[in-house]
Amino acid sequence: MKFSSVKYYIHEGFTGLFKNSLMTVASIATVAACIFIVAVSCCLLANMRSMMTQIEKNIGISVFLEDKLSPESITMISEQMKRIPHVSSVTYISPDDALEELKKEWNADEVLSGFDNNNNPLSSSFEISIDNIEYQKDVISEIKQIDGVRNIRNAQNETDILLKLNKVISIVGFLSMLILAAISVVIITNTIKISVYTRKTEINIMKYVGATDWFIRWPFIVEGVLIGIIGALVPLIISWPLYDKCISLIYVHLPFIGNIAHFLSGYTIFSVLIPLCILAGILLGVIGSVTSIHKHLNV
Repeated sequence: MKFSSVKYYIHEGFTGLFKNSLMTVASIATVAACIFIVAVSCCLLANMRSMMTQIEKNIGISVFLEDKLSPESITMISEQMKRIPHVSSVTYISPDDALEELKKEWNADEVLSGFDNNNNPLSSSFEISIDNIEYQKDVISEIKQIDGVRNIRNAQNETDILLKLNKVISIVGFLSMLILAAISVVIITNTIKISVYTRKTEINIMKYVGATDWFIRWPFIVEGVLIGIIGALVPLIISWPLYDKCISLIYVHLPFIGNIAHFLSGYTIFSVLIPLCILAGILLGVIGSVTSIHKHLNV
């Protein structure tokens, strides 16, 4: 492809944008809305997955054993739990260790001073970590079947809420992206269609003098790509600082969230999101322009 031809395609692509300014603005706005929802959905999903990973590390399953179990029985229970699928680690906590940890956690040495190794109401227990929080319910069900287990403490309710929220966000985000992508293609197609109509005479002359089909098509493809790129850049430029501001406000007004899990930084998300969204915008523009030319330009 000659440089002069590339220069012509780019010039004609920009010219087409300004000739049909109203439809161009509508196309860019639609693509921008689509990309903005993609950005919001990706931010939510990325943070949900990150938080679930952090919760997997921070929130385990506490298994309390029956009193007066022999060391052999405790060892056997430990081995049984290690064999459960998705259990990544099993840590034994003796009653003495549990008492010392309780004193440190509550900072109440004086209040608990009456309890010692010979007078300890706490029981032996295990702290269990799993490799995927989605399997917490299955792991708990297996543990309940082990003889010698008295009680199990876990964050199953919080886990269920996170899993349901993650599923809802995924489905809503995906459907929204599909709908807006279809609308974007339709509007971009109509924009290119108007460009084809306004340049019909010019196109006919070009065909008579021997211009190839692709020589005629390329300016419209460039126009669609430009619409897609501009439509992708606008929401991304707005979304990044808006995301950082929202995260700052959440930490200020809801500081307890920082004790549970941390949000991903704007750089972490948008360093991946920006190139993907630009590619998505280009793809929307190409699909819209190619569809329009294929159906409405008789070359």
